[in-house]
Amino acid sequence: MKLLIVDDEPIILEGLVKVIKDAAPLGTEVREAGNAFEALEVMKGFMPDVTVTDLHMPEKNGFELMEEAKGNGLCKRFIILTGYDEFEYVRRALRSGVVDYLLKPLDKDEIANLLALIDEELPSEADSDCERHTKRILAYTQTNFMNDLSLDHLADLMNLHPNYISSLFKKVTGDTFINYLNAFRIKEAQKLLRTHRHLSVSEVGRRAGFENKHYFTKVFKKYTGITPGAYRETDDMDNIEVDSKESC
Repeated sequence: MKLLIVDDEPIILEGLVKVIKDAAPLGTEVREAGNAFEALEVMKGFMPDVTVTDLHMPEKNGFELMEEAKGNGLCKRFIILTGYDEFEYVRRALRSGVVDYLLKPLDKDEIANLLALIDEELPSEADSDCERHTKRILAYTQTNFMNDLSLDHLADLMNLHPNYISSLFKKVTGDTFINYLNAFRIKEAQKLLRTHRHLSVSEVGRRAGFENKHYFTKVFKKYTGITPGAYRETDDMDNIEVDSKESC
């Protein structure tokens, strides 16, 4: 489990990190942030399974942090910490979809039990989310490979963060997004070269998603070892495979 702790008071943050590290399930990776802005930056690379955050922070509070993090697909599980025992805060926190609402000072047994429950729920829920996002992303990529595609474009379209999509591609395909996309495009170009001999190399490249003929030729050779023209002339086309790993 990956866990992020956010509090704007350094001494309190240090204490929270110590208590939560001792209470968290074995193998939990813990990161910390001193405010909401720092937390959002950490999330982009860390992608925490759960974030423990103070509510009352300057400039951007815990509710605003949750809203932005969820909106960008950076984290969807939150445990709220506050020293204010007021029902309105509890009600608003629950409406925001937090996992739980805990008062300071933190009770070690209480947080240990809560984190253990979250840890038990993570595998199936995470796998389900990954599978759903993966199907959407791969389906869109394979259908729109001929268009101008980028991680930012996919992120806007899928309402996910580019870093999340990047890590998901690596996890599912074992490759980076750009390598996966280029390899897919080159395979489509090979099909066109085999079946549409009347098309020029430039047109084949364009239909495969490469606007520039020279760049298409360069990428094609990088992934197959020969140029598109040489590929079209060979008698052994079916045995020339696209090697995306070699091109990393």
